[in-house]
Amino acid sequence: MFYARKDDKENYQTLAEHLRNVGELACGYAEEKGFSHITALAGLLHDLGKATAEFQKYLKDGGEKGSVVHAPQGAMFVSETDCKNSPAAVLLKEILEMTIFSHHNKLCDGASPDGEEIFYERLERKAEDKFHYKEVKQNNPYRGNESEINELFCLAATELEKLLNQLGQTYKNNKQSAQFALGLFVKYIYSCLIDADRLDAYLFDLKEDFNEILPDWDMLIKTFEEGLKKTVEKNLLDFKQTDEISKIRSAISEKCKAAANKDTGIYQLSVPTGGGKTLSSLRFALYHCGKRDESGKYNKKRIIYVIPYLSIIEQTAKSIRDILNLGKENDILLEHHSNIVAPEDDEDRTLRKLATSRWDQPIVVTTMVQFLETVMSASGGKLRKFHNMQDSVIIFDEIQSLPIKSIHLFNEVVSFLSKILGATVLLCTATQPSLEKTTRKNLLLADSPNLIEDVSEYFDKLKRTKVKVEEEKDTEAFSNFVFEKGREDGNTLVIVNTKKVAREVFERVKRNDVQKQFDIYHLSTSMCSAHRFDVIKKILADLEAIRKGTKTDKKIICISTQLIEAGVDVSFACVIRALAGLDSIAQAAGRCNRNGESVGTKTVFVVPLKDENLDKLKDVKLGKEIAARVIRENQNADYLDTKILKRFYDYYFVRREGEMDCPTDTGESVYEMLSANDLGKNNYKNRKKRAFNGYIAQAFLSADENFSVIDKKTKSVVVSYGKADALKERYKTAVNIKEKLAIIRELGKYSASLYDYEIDIMESRGALSVLDEEFGIWYLNLNYSAEVGVLTEMKTENYMV
Repeated sequence: MFYARKDDKENYQTLAEHLRNVGELACGYAEEKGFSHITALAGLLHDLGKATAEFQKYLKDGGEKGSVVHAPQGAMFVSETDCKNSPAAVLLKEILEMTIFSHHNKLCDGASPDGEEIFYERLERKAEDKFHYKEVKQNNPYRGNESEINELFCLAATELEKLLNQLGQTYKNNKQSAQFALGLFVKYIYSCLIDADRLDAYLFDLKEDFNEILPDWDMLIKTFEEGLKKTVEKNLLDFKQTDEISKIRSAISEKCKAAANKDTGIYQLSVPTGGGKTLSSLRFALYHCGKRDESGKYNKKRIIYVIPYLSIIEQTAKSIRDILNLGKENDILLEHHSNIVAPEDDEDRTLRKLATSRWDQPIVVTTMVQFLETVMSASGGKLRKFHNMQDSVIIFDEIQSLPIKSIHLFNEVVSFLSKILGATVLLCTATQPSLEKTTRKNLLLADSPNLIEDVSEYFDKLKRTKVKVEEEKDTEAFSNFVFEKGREDGNTLVIVNTKKVAREVFERVKRNDVQKQFDIYHLSTSMCSAHRFDVIKKILADLEAIRKGTKTDKKIICISTQLIEAGVDVSFACVIRALAGLDSIAQAAGRCNRNGESVGTKTVFVVPLKDENLDKLKDVKLGKEIAARVIRENQNADYLDTKILKRFYDYYFVRREGEMDCPTDTGESVYEMLSANDLGKNNYKNRKKRAFNGYIAQAFLSADENFSVIDKKTKSVVVSYGKADALKERYKTAVNIKEKLAIIRELGKYSASLYDYEIDIMESRGALSVLDEEFGIWYLNLNYSAEVGVLTEMKTENYMV
């Protein structure tokens, strides 16, 4: 009798039971997509290496975790499986060998970019080491029944052959996209295996059976419709909105509901700011999921709502919870982002960890960072949730915020999710970028990609602002302009391009406000996310109080970087935007007269700033240059017109097309690493004097190491805000790694990102201290302001510290 694991009470799970359970779970995950035999095989073979006396002794007596290697043996067993040697069978062996070999670590490189490491040669070297492989073969649970495994392998090869035909039809003559999709399929099989393996371990520890969460879309639709009716009535009452605005929002919402009958595909939803995009897209998703086939089965399993910025995620999640009448704690909606604090109760914390690892709730609200770093990862912990994106509706809000370097990667991923894994993808924004028209043309939109047609009339009818371009100003003149417009128009939002300018303007406007006519706020990434959230919350409360007449003593001026301009549901009487890309200007305009508070059209002022250092902000710098070109070429035009915005994107994408593959310092882009990986194969040939002889060349691990959404040139430091100081003290006395990791996660929302030069400034002032050198955790013990966050260039005496 061989065992796979034991629990804290010395109860043992047999190896045969674990392999069977994992095989059944993984099979179930992929059954509807037609890949169940492939995933079943991966599950049945993944832990054969535990069938040794050495592992059994380790399990009984204990030892260092990972000291007894047991992953390669299953991969070796696959290599000996007897089936006809078709291309599909050879490829199947490669996929199973890699996923099983990697299931306790990360996916390996098929071929490393430098050509030094080839996975299949690495596997052969492991085979030479044997790892008690003869003993594994002697003890494996399938001994004497090898024919059943061989039969299963042949069925799996047939499934893979169908996939290859599907890839050929989907990607036609686009070899790079087909190779990229094949790499994503490897990640999908790996995801099914990892999730099944870890879920079975979890269920064994808790002595529970697996119960899939099955959403009742009919009930959620009914609750949504009731909530929508109340929301419309409340808006009419609170904002005194005209029947016209209410009718437009209702018309957009009804069209989104009707569009739910569309087939699975990738669609675009272009709705003007203030047009009710969040609830309209959710309405589409609910009805699309709730559509039933002839057998009565629901169309989709879950809704994944992806948002660009942490500053708006809690607002969006609250909107969804409110309209679906969900409490803060519920089993329908999962928020997965760094601002969520883990529950104190051990059982609740375990359940939350499981949920964030799997994304199996009916509705998941997450960030673009979480999404991209999941699908680009080679880590089992991150990729575990990938298979639960199948048969879902994935809504990308404010898609214009997608990082340029990620465009071609993103296009391939969502195309694979839609065409191969049956997800419907919705790209939402008021300023739709032409992602399908990039050089690679690799976004496979639906044949009729507009979710709703004839939206131009809505843009015209909901036009509550116009753009006026001012003369160029220096920071002092710009600050004076801000103050005067505040006095003339009241509540004023100012959006600038850099943290430095935001601080300078904030300081100058404060000095101008001698008579204390305004509450003046600052927002930038110099502030930790918890600080930013608190300030946004205060601004929203002030605006609401002013609107209701309960705050009459002061108006407000908010000076912010661009973090406020996409998705934050605020409405100011006046908006002033430092010149940037027209997409940013359009988003800023959406924060002015948002709910039609002013009967007439309000002016959004765009001001070119002198001596603005944008060298570290390439996206902003180029956007500003191209916006200036469009303005020169179209004097006195309506710069919020969709045709003008399209021209801006056309110019912008031409200038950036060389960056959309995510270039790296290796000489090969992340896109190339994850597709054909010709550089890796050629370097291998040059070094070894023989051709790469395999199918899976994708450099999964190297791509993971070279990809990040957040700029790796910055370092995260903990600041003195909110509960941070108390958490630091708790960390110092924490006795085990589990407690320390929980505190580190919570400290994330009390951290700010600093560039190297800012770190140098802080170190020279003695403002930085080490909390944990091993984990690289630093904290600021000085120079954090309750008004503007981290202080670098400015003198501390100017601020509340």
